[in-house]
Amino acid sequence: MQIVEVKRIFNDQHGFTFLELLLVLSIMTILTAIILPFSEKHLEKESEKDALKQFIASVHEMQLYAMTHKESVALTFGESGATYKAEKIDMKETLIRGIFPEGMYRTKHSPLKRIEFSETGYMVKTGKMYFSTQSKGEIFISFQFERGRMIVNE
Repeated sequence: MQIVEVKRIFNDQHGFTFLELLLVLSIMTILTAIILPFSEKHLEKESEKDALKQFIASVHEMQLYAMTHKESVALTFGESGATYKAEKIDMKETLIRGIFPEGMYRTKHSPLKRIEFSETGYMVKTGKMYFSTQSKGEIFISFQFERGRMIVNE
C-alpha cells in the first residue's frame, strides 16, 4: 500500500519546464544588465565621499597630534595627488598615510599644496585645496584660519 502511494506522489509532481527556467534566467540577466551600471556609479560616488571624509578626519587627527605633542606636522601629497601622508616636520616619522580611490586626486593647480599645523594646532597657511573626482568633477575644501576649520564645496 505504501509503495503505491509513493509512486502516486511522484507521478503527480510537476516541475518547471526547461523553457520556463530559460525565460526566468533571461529576465534576471536583463534586469542585472540594467541595474549594474547604476549601482557601480553609486558605489563610486559613495567611495569618493568616504575618501573625502577620511581625508578630513586625517587632517583633524594631525592637528590633534600637533597640539598634544607640541610638534609641527605637515600633510603632503604624492606626485600624482592620489596619495597623502602626514608626518612630523623633521620627516622622521610618518603619522598617517592615505590613498584616494581611482579617479580622485588633488589637482596640480590647487593653490594649497600641503597642510601644516604648528605646535599650537594653528594652520601655518590657509587657502583652498582642489580635488578632481569622477562623480562630481572638481570640488574644493576651504581651510580657514585658526583651528583648521574646513568647508567642503562641491
